[in-house]
Amino acid sequence: MAFHAVIGADRDGTIVHWCPGAERLFGHGSATALGQSLDLVVPEHLREAHWRGFRRAMEHPEIKDLAADLPVLCADGEVRPYAGRLLVLSDGLGTALGAMALYTSEGSTGVRPFG
Repeated sequence: MAFHAVIGADRDGTIVHWCPGAERLFGHGSATALGQSLDLVVPEHLREAHWRGFRRAMEHPEIKDLAADLPVLCADGEVRPYAGRLLVLSDGLGTALGAMALYTSEGSTGVRPFG
């Protein structure tokens, strides 16, 4: 049975939504994750690139298909790839409100941008 994780972040990259599937896949409980920076799940060696892209997306939100196998830093310290999709959330006027990431425990997108 596949598990799905949904993580929501505000414009500053603070985690505002953490579903039970995220707890199951990544090991952090919602009490730990909510209010934390996305650095909680972004591997340290990718943080600079992540924040560059995140800030760019918040400044210029566009609708894109950003599905890939993404490395996630889990609570046990291991980095594991999960098939994921990244979405910028914007209002009706195109102003970025934050971002959402959806992951699944099974399968692969076939796209591995980070090796």
